[in-house]
This record gives sequence, C-alpha cells and structure tokens, in this order.
Amino acid sequence: MKSFVKKNLYNYTIYLMILVLFFSKALPNIVLAILTILFFVNFDYKVFKLNFSAKSILLVLTFYLIIKSGLNGNLSFDFRVYKGLLLMLWISVLLYKIEDLKTLKLVILTGINACILVSLFLIGIYYFQTGILPFSNTAEVNNLLLLERPYIGFIAVLGFLLSLEKAFKIKEWRKLYICNSVILLSFILLISARISIITIFAIAGIYFVFYLKEKWHKKILYALVLIILFAGIIISNKNISERFFIKSNLKESLQQASDYEPRIVIWNCAYKMTKQNDFSPITGFDGYQTIKNYLLDCYSTSIENPSKKEYFLSEKFNSHNQFIDFYLVGGLIAFLLFVAFFVTLFLEVRLDFFKITIVVSFLLFFIVENIFYRQFGCYLFGIFVLILLQRKTNEEN
Repeated sequence: MKSFVKKNLYNYTIYLMILVLFFSKALPNIVLAILTILFFVNFDYKVFKLNFSAKSILLVLTFYLIIKSGLNGNLSFDFRVYKGLLLMLWISVLLYKIEDLKTLKLVILTGINACILVSLFLIGIYYFQTGILPFSNTAEVNNLLLLERPYIGFIAVLGFLLSLEKAFKIKEWRKLYICNSVILLSFILLISARISIITIFAIAGIYFVFYLKEKWHKKILYALVLIILFAGIIISNKNISERFFIKSNLKESLQQASDYEPRIVIWNCAYKMTKQNDFSPITGFDGYQTIKNYLLDCYSTSIENPSKKEYFLSEKFNSHNQFIDFYLVGGLIAFLLFVAFFVTLFLEVRLDFFKITIVVSFLLFFIVENIFYRQFGCYLFGIFVLILLQRKTNEEN
C-alpha cells in the first residue's frame, strides 16, 4: 500500500507539472523541485542506465559544449543556455519512471487543449470588441495568445498529432479525438502560424509518399492535390498570405520578406560571422558572449532602416536556428553531433508513423527557432522526444 501511494504520488506530480507548464513559467519549476525530491526518496539507479541511442548522443553534445565553455572561461555566461540542456535531460530522467504512457499522453493533450481554449476565448473577446482578427504581422497577436505564436502553433501541431494517433489506434472516443484534431488544425490556420502550417503539410506529404500503401501514380496524384491545397490556403486567406509575404508579383514578395522577416537578416549575419578570424570551423566561437556581440555589431552595420535597426538591437535576436546556433558555438563537432542525434532518432522510430511526425515537427521547428534557449522548449523536448519517442512500454497508445 505504501509503495502504491508513493508511485501514484510521483505520477500525479508529473501530471501536475505538465498541466501547469502551458500556463506558467514559475510553477513548473516548483513542481519539478518537488518531483526531484520524490525521485530521490524512492531512488532507482536503473533510470541512469545508458545504451547507445539518440539520447546518449545528445548527452555527449551537452557535455562537449559545457567542457568547451569551461576551458574558454565562459561558463558563467554560457550556462544560461546550457542549463536548459541539462534541464531537458533531467526531465527525461524523472519521467523515465512513468510506465503508463497512455495516461501521460492524455494529460499532455489535456494541457494543450486547455491552453488553446483559453487563447480562443481571448481571441473571441477581442473579435467581438473590434470585429477584426489581427493575425498577419501585427503587435496584438501575442497579447491574444497564452504563448508566442510560433510556440502555441507548435504545441497545437503536437496536440493534433496526439489526437490523430488516438483516433487511428483506438476505437474508444474516436469521433471525439477526430473532432479535437480538427479544432487544433483550425486553430493553426486561424492564427496563421507559418511553420505549423508547413509542418502539417510536410507530415501529410511524408505519409502519402512513405506510409500510404498505394501505387506510385496515386501517390503522385495525392502529392499534387496536397500542393494545390497548400497554395489555395495561402492565397485565399488574407492573414496567411501576408504571413507568407504573398504580393502581386515575385519582386514585391521578396521585398516584403526582406523588410519583415527577421531571419533573412539574422541568418545572413550568422554567415558573415563565420568569416571572422576567431571563428574555428571545428570548434566554433569561444562562447555565447562573442556570438551575441558579433550579431549586435552586424545588426548595427547592415540594417539601414533606423527603426528596424533599433528593433533588432533592442530585441537582441539570437540565430533563430538551433543547427546554426550549435555550429556557431561548437563548430562542426557540435553541428554534426546534433545532426547525428536526429539521424539516429529517425532510425529508431522509423517504423512508427506518429513518432516520425513528432521528430519531423521538432526538426522543422529547430530550423526557425532556438528551442533550447527557452525553458518551455526544453520541457517540451524532454517530454516528447526523450520520453514519448524513446520510452517503450506495453501501454504506449
């Protein structure tokens, strides 16, 4: 009885941590501290057992960066990023004791749905007051959403995938899960979350090409229909077309993208930085302080528009690409380790379409965001990638 209470207390503490994750920055850390105490009260050394896997590559990458930073004397500044990597790995250790992945997935989906519903409520109030939906490139967007648009769009994608998995693999409540997936997909379109829309269509394309058991001519037909549907959604929805910088001609579209897409400036600056004398292609720069200074210097010298320049300097934009970030701070060693992590992960989960979709979702999101810079991103990655994809039980669905 005592063991039963301890086990359930531990599990429910995990569920609480996940539910508050979508609504608060501080509460998940408080619950995490409680969870850590419970973990050591009922310590099990088996959770630290490591075999060669994607997770072990990520562990090597983390310690390589920390050791390199320490040797260069920059650990005090760089640790603000590396603590996120350690947090992510620690979450995967704590959640490894979870045996009932079915309930864990349901709790995650409940948290995502609650976050989306509250955001829809706020959007509804704003619409009834103003009569507009400001989801193109306006400042009001983040005030209407519980999370920043890229991140709430991303969790909507993850919730969409969890709902579809439930609908496909179990008969019970199938219609409810299908309805939930439709609502989450509609939310993604409503808020015009670019990378989330691209992710949904990319996943559909992967399904048609690699997992649908049809002849090739039918697969080609489905792919063409998918492309037409994607183009139709972008062109027909004003907010989405503005988010994709669709104008009357290609020249205007490119100009619009150049003016309003920060990553065009950021990635160009990152490329220029690799030409600096103190950058080593093998090990990168000596730390994040150097990277930050070079980025700010590039923004101040390469951006001509005064208001745009001031915006970039005040926001202090990072590289907005996790692969670029690892290359800048750790060179080819860090970059290739991160690539190896994803290659290994793909090989490990390739037989399960829904696991592949989660990997693809994170991969695409890493291309436009530095997830490890944010506590929320580290929590998500630890829960979804290091637990749901790599934890094997008899109750996965």
